[in-house]
Amino acid sequence: MPFSRLPRLILTGPESTGKSALARSLSDYLDGILVQEYLRDYFEAQGSLTLEDAIPIAQGQWVNEERGAEEAEAQNKILICDTDLLSSLVYTTHYYSHDMNCSTWALWEKWAERHKRRLAAAPFSPRLYILCDVDWPWVDDGQRDAPDQRPQFLKRFEAELQAMGCDYITVSGSLDERLSAVLAHLVRDHLHKQKD
Repeated sequence: MPFSRLPRLILTGPESTGKSALARSLSDYLDGILVQEYLRDYFEAQGSLTLEDAIPIAQGQWVNEERGAEEAEAQNKILICDTDLLSSLVYTTHYYSHDMNCSTWALWEKWAERHKRRLAAAPFSPRLYILCDVDWPWVDDGQRDAPDQRPQFLKRFEAELQAMGCDYITVSGSLDERLSAVLAHLVRDHLHKQKD
């Protein structure tokens, strides 16, 4: 299977749903280029977050994805991203919707809309979003704060994916079951495109 024809794989979904574990497994199995979640290091450096951090977080993830894409292209490898702009869209709305009338929110919306449009075109497309289900143990890591809201967040992520017209699959079960589901989808999709 030529890796240059595969979509970028983007792990997404609520907190503590196995995204990082699956991203690492996919990267290992496919010998891919893995782009880590930018927010984690940013949060550790800052200690707390406000609406003013929305653009720097999303921009940092975006830049890291572009760097990873250059590396993947140079090595003819698949790109696997442990989150992307979608996560910023969902969580910024959740945490800062009370600030929607301020100038900082207007700047965030303008930045986000511009970058959402860019996702639909090459080289950022095609993308396959892998939406991780909530049947995964919640682990308190000092940053997570909404274990009981994971089902509601799952619906928000799915609604955003559908609104953006994204190609996505939902995976659940054990790590091996999730990995198998993604690999099976990639094979089916590749075979389908060969027939067209």
